[in-house]
Amino acid sequence: MEILRMDNVSLTYETVESETKAIENISLSIDEGEFIAIVGPSGCGKTTVLSLISGLMKPSSGTITLMGKPVDKPGAQTGYMLQRDMLFEWRTIEKNVLLGPEIRHTLDDEAKKEAEELLKKYGLWEFRKHYPGQLSGGMRQRAALIRTLALRPKLLLLDEPFSALDFQTRLSVCNDVHAIIKSEKKTALLVTHDIAEAVSLADRIVVLSNRPSVVKRTFEVDIDADTPLGRRENGKFGEMFDKVWKEVSV
Repeated sequence: MEILRMDNVSLTYETVESETKAIENISLSIDEGEFIAIVGPSGCGKTTVLSLISGLMKPSSGTITLMGKPVDKPGAQTGYMLQRDMLFEWRTIEKNVLLGPEIRHTLDDEAKKEAEELLKKYGLWEFRKHYPGQLSGGMRQRAALIRTLALRPKLLLLDEPFSALDFQTRLSVCNDVHAIIKSEKKTALLVTHDIAEAVSLADRIVVLSNRPSVVKRTFEVDIDADTPLGRRENGKFGEMFDKVWKEVSV
């Protein structure tokens, strides 16, 4: 089942003095349960694509549909996970996780029970009364993802969610996040500048060109491993990395 479709989407930034074309005629389709990664040169508009999909920005031309309906504003079907965990330091982990339903006025017993189950399932239940400053970076990212899942989104947008972590923690958190997304059967779109990260996580990698960016090439990731760390240890990992790197760097 198709979750997201972008048809010939373009965006031009306009000022009084000039126009800057950011992306041009991008078309993309994502099916339910897929994990897609977008990579490309710095400044090519990767995060702009997420902003358009989330409804935070409107395209200059083209159409975007989510679950068959046009995207014209932010909605409940999309969950957005940013580069930093953005947890509120004065709220406990439990209250951070329940923030979304609280804001949307849907904080009922069912929402509380679902959040409780997520915290238990992914190892944060015993830390539910702790504050973010008492948790490691990896645990904070896990809490941020659970907070996003508590909103029951159909599509997860991940904007370089591991970039603030050190390398060792990053590898571990990638494994955790991948396992949670697959376990919850969520559809995810990741933007990253880290090609190794894209190859280790994604089912499909979309390479954008320099600005104004177009879809330069798409790669199917066919590496037989169940986890991101398992993929990194697979002999095909280096070969796929080189293919993507050549497209990004040219």
